[in-house]
Amino acid sequence: MIEKRFVILLLAVSCMSLPVSALEFTTFDFPPFSQKSSAGKSTGPFKSIINDICREMNETCHFTILPTRRAKLKVANGEADAIFPFGWYSKRGEKFYFSVPFMLTEYGFFVPSSYKKEVKGLSDIQNFKVGVFGPSNTSNSLANVRDLMITMGLKPIRINIQTDENGNLIRMLESSRIDAYYSNKALAEYRAKQFNVTDVKYAWRDRELLYFVAFPKKTTKQSLVKRFNQAALKLFSKPGYLEKQLSPWGILPPPLTNDVYSKYEILY
Repeated sequence: MIEKRFVILLLAVSCMSLPVSALEFTTFDFPPFSQKSSAGKSTGPFKSIINDICREMNETCHFTILPTRRAKLKVANGEADAIFPFGWYSKRGEKFYFSVPFMLTEYGFFVPSSYKKEVKGLSDIQNFKVGVFGPSNTSNSLANVRDLMITMGLKPIRINIQTDENGNLIRMLESSRIDAYYSNKALAEYRAKQFNVTDVKYAWRDRELLYFVAFPKKTTKQSLVKRFNQAALKLFSKPGYLEKQLSPWGILPPPLTNDVYSKYEILY
């Protein structure tokens, strides 16, 4: 009897020590979408929404926030199940399954508040010195804008690539050391509040972009992506859910249409 009880106890302890399966998400500091808290933890609207989706799926989810390159390397090496926030590009579409879109955002040009002319298009920013965070996809997009201006026969912008975690670019704009700042609109507005910059304004939208959660194809089963997207759509269909999550950050809900699902080959 004693031996039997001992065996049962060993089995119980063994079961308790088994690792609990969890979905691993990685992200990077990209406020307001994804941020690092004072304790070094992931926070922000993206994580909040994913947490709700995980509860809907009855899954345990873990989050790590890393420098951008390390986060991308972690998911590429199969050390994380997914990464966010991710915009869709054709090359990424070859390597990743994309969730349903979480947010609609836009990129454009900020100018000093003292600049009185209306910016209606590229002809109105000829020869501007434009600051941008980089090297990054954002600076690549701005380079495409410059190339388009050359093709159109306009005087091209001059690009000034800087890092921006310390508010350097938004401060340079306020003091007119650059003519414009090209950025994600919500990010620039966040930086302005963070560093108490008031004398800048949004002048012109260049493009819109959807943000997703991305799952690496080589290590992800399609069934997981479908479960995640089905739970997300169930949550997003609740009246006012996305607006409540996103409006405090100046972010718009995304279009949730069959055309969007087809364009980005979304599994659901």
